[in-house]
Amino acid sequence: MSYQVLARRWRPQTFDEVVGQEPVTQTLKNALRQGRVAHAFLFAGPRGVGKTTTARILAKALNCEKGPTPEPCNQCLNCQEITGGAAVDCVEIDAASHTGVEHVRDLQERLIYQPVRGRYKIYIVDEVHMLSLSAFNALLKTLEEPPPKVVFILATTEPNKVPATIQSRCQRYDFRRIGPGLLVERLRTIAEAERVEVTPEALASVARAADGSLRDAQSILDQVIAYAGERVTAESVASVLGTTAPDVVQAAAAACLAGEAGRALELVDELAAKGGDLRAFLLDLLEYLRSLLVVKLTPGAGKILGLSPEAVRDLEDRGRNLEIPHVELALRFLIEAEAGMRRASHPRYVLEMALVRMAEARGLQSLGALVKRLETLEGRLGTEANLPGPQPELFTAQENIDLPEPPPSPPVTGFVDRWQEVRRRIGVERRSLAVLLAEAEVALEGETLTLTFANGNHFSRSTLEDPEVRNLIASTISAVFGQRLQVKYHFLAPEVRRPNQQSARTSARNHPLVREALEMFGGRIVEVQEGGDAASQRGEP
Repeated sequence: MSYQVLARRWRPQTFDEVVGQEPVTQTLKNALRQGRVAHAFLFAGPRGVGKTTTARILAKALNCEKGPTPEPCNQCLNCQEITGGAAVDCVEIDAASHTGVEHVRDLQERLIYQPVRGRYKIYIVDEVHMLSLSAFNALLKTLEEPPPKVVFILATTEPNKVPATIQSRCQRYDFRRIGPGLLVERLRTIAEAERVEVTPEALASVARAADGSLRDAQSILDQVIAYAGERVTAESVASVLGTTAPDVVQAAAAACLAGEAGRALELVDELAAKGGDLRAFLLDLLEYLRSLLVVKLTPGAGKILGLSPEAVRDLEDRGRNLEIPHVELALRFLIEAEAGMRRASHPRYVLEMALVRMAEARGLQSLGALVKRLETLEGRLGTEANLPGPQPELFTAQENIDLPEPPPSPPVTGFVDRWQEVRRRIGVERRSLAVLLAEAEVALEGETLTLTFANGNHFSRSTLEDPEVRNLIASTISAVFGQRLQVKYHFLAPEVRRPNQQSARTSARNHPLVREALEMFGGRIVEVQEGGDAASQRGEP
């Protein structure tokens, strides 16, 4: 006998065996119990989630010798013929190859015949959205008032292409993608029955690759078993699917998060030399970092990610010393790079630059932690300032450090006063952003307000170009100036303001954040170290 693939051998034969579609199957079972079965159904949803399978089960439930019943016996002749696709009273039509109006008219001519063996004549039309407009029009009247004992079940992956007039004549059931947890559980059952050892990591990899489709998951598992034999690992799945081996992804992520950009680029070179798919590697890296983030955020990460407790504990160990903002920033770089790789003439360069930015982000953590600490202390000091009685002066008045004042705001006159009012209002919500804006040189020409920053480093750019920050700045400027102004940023290269090492050190000492930190914590500058490649190699900010 010829081999029967897993997707066919493990196709559900009852409503209870259908995975992940309980709202649909429960409604159909209740309708069968109550005798409220419609004459036309529309099953809509992604591929491989059980639309055609459920249609066959419904056909068996209607024509079973013990039915109509929500639990077909699968033993009688009618059930067995429908299961084998040989039932005279259950006709399956592929609309992709029968698109014309003549096919619909041929079907209408056959509707006059009574069922041969079963109670109903059932027509399952797969990919119904492929019918032509004239074919749909010809089908309208038949769907609205079909002959007695005729049931139509239409299935489609693109319900938006099915005319509203057709949908209004059917009961619509929406099938959803199957979650990774359910896929893993089903695959584990199949593997145990097939007496194949599949590691939890391999099951999770197959479930991710299937993207919510049980049929795809079964097909991938079938292929991987043929490749690996009686023991399937995550490496086996990666080899079959052409994805990156998990150890390479983990090594690349560890290198980037540790600030080792050179090591990350070496891994990319090794992968490219072997003919690996760099975009697939980026997606695998994105998935891995997302898993690290989820594990750090919630104790229910195993359920969300569809991973075993052992895999979750491994992720917890790997991400124990990572900070959530660092991982979030790395994810943002990868998401931007994924979009850029699709349209870039040199996708590898886009990937490498994203990895470099991820590695450089490690040096920004100390600055981010400092800003967070400043904001925390500011909140504490603000609370103390509201207590009754005389309060000591906490800050020396400086242009770049204006304490937020409670409303109502004082009258604003003049361009300089207006800009300071903008900074004051922004400082109420984002103290660190107001400090950053203090460095800007402001010029107003017509309806365009230009902010020039001499220190065009990565931190300044990423902060100011954040959509939420841009909206805050633009809305505040428009409110203060009384008109809608276009805000433009202009960043000067660091060399413009730091022509030599001595001036660079002076600029660092006079940076507003540094001055505020010194005054806040009562500290002093001991040493100013040079940044750039040397600092990155030493893992310094």
